[in-house]
Amino acid sequence: MANPSAEAEKPPPTEFPEPEQFDYSAFPCPRCKTTMSAEDYRPCEACIAELKATQRTEGSAGEAAAYEPKMNVTPNAVALKDD
Repeated sequence: MANPSAEAEKPPPTEFPEPEQFDYSAFPCPRCKTTMSAEDYRPCEACIAELKATQRTEGSAGEAAAYEPKMNVTPNAVALKDD
């Protein structure tokens, strides 16, 4: 049988506070800390330009080398099977 007093002892439901809304009209740049505004949270334009200039890498100039299996790799029976 159910205990009627057990239902009365349930804790109240948990109430979560509303999350704070981030103010995009004025916030510090996460990199240089200058005050800026943007549509989303990101570094300022000066920091983005500096990062692009300093972090840019050149792509590979040639084709990738042909795959050559290691010496300890042996083909399986299916690969060796003649048609």
